[in-house]
Amino acid sequence: MSRDNNIPPLIKIGAWLLSLIVFAVGFWHAHLGMKEMKPFQSEYGSLLIAAIILLLTLITYWFAVNGKKTALIFYSICAFSFLVLNLNYFYPAYMAKTLIQNEASTLNDILQKYVNGTSSIQDSENSAAVSDYLNLISLKDQIITEINNKGYGPKARARTNDFNEISSKYSVTAIEQPSFGKVTNNVDDAKRQREQIEPLFEQALSTLMLKGILNVNDPGLFREGTKELGEIQKKYTVILNSISSDNSTNYKLDSITEYKNVNNIVKFVGEFNTAIDKVNKGNNKQKNILQRLDEDTHPRANKLGKIKHTITSIVERINEIDTWAIIFLCLLIDFIVPLSIYLLIKKKENENEGVKKKKLKPSSF
Repeated sequence: MSRDNNIPPLIKIGAWLLSLIVFAVGFWHAHLGMKEMKPFQSEYGSLLIAAIILLLTLITYWFAVNGKKTALIFYSICAFSFLVLNLNYFYPAYMAKTLIQNEASTLNDILQKYVNGTSSIQDSENSAAVSDYLNLISLKDQIITEINNKGYGPKARARTNDFNEISSKYSVTAIEQPSFGKVTNNVDDAKRQREQIEPLFEQALSTLMLKGILNVNDPGLFREGTKELGEIQKKYTVILNSISSDNSTNYKLDSITEYKNVNNIVKFVGEFNTAIDKVNKGNNKQKNILQRLDEDTHPRANKLGKIKHTITSIVERINEIDTWAIIFLCLLIDFIVPLSIYLLIKKKENENEGVKKKKLKPSSF
């Protein structure tokens, strides 16, 4: 008696129904996983391609269950296609919030590292001077911020001493502590103090470059780039911190580029790289002293739903439990359930042929 005859009809119907359900789920999410690609320049293009894969899947699966082993090869190709496209929907759809938060946190760490002068400056003859220069820029910004808030008080004086300690290594005239400096809550007083004190720091920084200590090709461009880095830090530190802690926004792949958080990340990367390019061009050495953000690595938030981004992110997060949970879900839909049913209800390759021969065998008298 054949295996097919041993299986109760109700079980066979249930098995085929379950197969059709997982095929339908795989088909629909394959369509969603291709929407960003817009095949044939149409939003229905992904639906058409997913339907073609589904039809080929059903045909090859039917032949495989009915004993055609070669059909299993073509079914596996279709199932793998569904797997990739399903991953390209499920992974970014369920991980969007985490991925965007992580990118914002990473970018903020890079920003602070660069601006504070603690970045890994590549081998160059003036690496120590560049690091000191970036520290002086940071100290100057801290002093001006303190003056804007409370006037030229004890904290601003302490920062000025730190500034003078570094600049004195390069024989730059120390900035004398102004006698009029005082703590104040008056906006006009603070503004007046800033207007008199800030040019002193600007002059000191310019003198440092003019002395040739930094050994840069274009001091003006180099200074402009480092100054822009400081401005970017002021502008984006709070923004990036806010994005990395935002648990209220639910991102939809269809409109991912319309979210404010995503746009802020994209704008930050553009402005950051522009400032880094100015620093490197101003330095004009064979090796860049500051590394710009790789375009393939950042920004990523606006690339959610793209297959390349999905695969790269999965590889990077392969040790995370939530990554494996999504991979297992897609494997369950596209491989585990259909192949389990195939193994349980398949016919032997020669079973149908045996039945045919039996029917054709002439009756003996």
